[in-house]
Amino acid sequence: MHIVILSDTLPPDSPGGAGKIAWQLGHGLIGEGHRVTFITTARDHAGIETRNSAPVHVLRSDYPERFAAWLSLFNPLTVAPLNPLLRKLRPDIVHAHSISMHLSYHSLVIAHVIGVPTVFTAHDVMPFAYAKLTHFIDPTRPDLRDGWDYRLPFGYNWRQMRFRWNPARNLSIRHTMTYYTDERIAVSGALKNALEANHLPPFEVVHNGLDPASFATTPARIDHLRHRYGLEGRRVILFGGRLSREKGTAQLLDALRRVRQTVPEVSLLVLARPSAYTDQVLAENPDLADRIVLGGWLEGADLAAAYGLADVVASPSVCFDSFPTINLEGMAAGAPPVTTCFGGAQEVVIDGETGFVVNPYDVEALADRLTRLLTDESLRARLAAAGQARVREQFTLKHYTESMLAVYERAIARRAK
Repeated sequence: MHIVILSDTLPPDSPGGAGKIAWQLGHGLIGEGHRVTFITTARDHAGIETRNSAPVHVLRSDYPERFAAWLSLFNPLTVAPLNPLLRKLRPDIVHAHSISMHLSYHSLVIAHVIGVPTVFTAHDVMPFAYAKLTHFIDPTRPDLRDGWDYRLPFGYNWRQMRFRWNPARNLSIRHTMTYYTDERIAVSGALKNALEANHLPPFEVVHNGLDPASFATTPARIDHLRHRYGLEGRRVILFGGRLSREKGTAQLLDALRRVRQTVPEVSLLVLARPSAYTDQVLAENPDLADRIVLGGWLEGADLAAAYGLADVVASPSVCFDSFPTINLEGMAAGAPPVTTCFGGAQEVVIDGETGFVVNPYDVEALADRLTRLLTDESLRARLAAAGQARVREQFTLKHYTESMLAVYERAIARRAK
């Protein structure tokens, strides 16, 4: 089977997010004997590249972000070259991942019109929202952990975006999803519920997967990285991704202060690229300056070693987080997660068995779960073993690839009818 994978970004240009998932899936499909062609975008060049032995067609697209609500539907910078490219490639399947910025939703229309079965995977709430989803969360009710109403209140997108709002955007995306996709995938049940609550057509759930072997490491690598970051003798909480308000930075730092009272040797290792917000966080929290270690963005063996030296991973998002990859990665590496109840994290992390699920606004509970994992060796070992077993049983790259191949077969059968 020849599969074309569409994604606005791909590694190494954007090593995380939906692009990373699309990239891993493509190589999983190649490992199963299928032919995969990637199509992505760049702001400053176009051409054909070979990345990790896979062909990658790069389309150039660069425009001011304030026009995204319009050009995400039809971007002439990418639509013009994509049309003849897909006609030339004539794949068996077109699978779109993150296309909400540059490749645009019209890429699905092109594939459909030329007769290619189309599959769309939603990785976030962008098909109906313009930004992170927080309206359903009540910060004054930290006791709540489920029962959310994901329907957007009337006028929500307009109030969020003002003059950048496009009144036709959501209607156009809904039309494309209904009439120009043969199969629609959500990466979690929570995301499926959110999409369908906001009038999108039905989605099927296929959870992301990873290769557990890629998180195997050695004591020597762990020791080298520990020395590099000055973490000898420290208990380590790992936070992966860009520091931001939505990712629960304030709640995590408040919890860190509480954890420090019981675990004075605790450190927070942040794996993220430097940013102005990171500098702001450090400036506003001088009492934690000796506890926060900025590790930068890591990949491959260094990333595996970082998870190997971590005692626990934290993902306390205070927004809808579709399916935090850090939980899977931590579990695969044997570092139990303490994660948010907002979104799809609860579908991989079983509270009290493979990690802990908390409402991040309950900072006391967040600090308690972190402290328990940092101080109770037997608890951490039990949850780590259960987490690794759960990943091997349900969330491997092979599971993910096989599930997507079944989706492709259904899309082809549907188109044949």
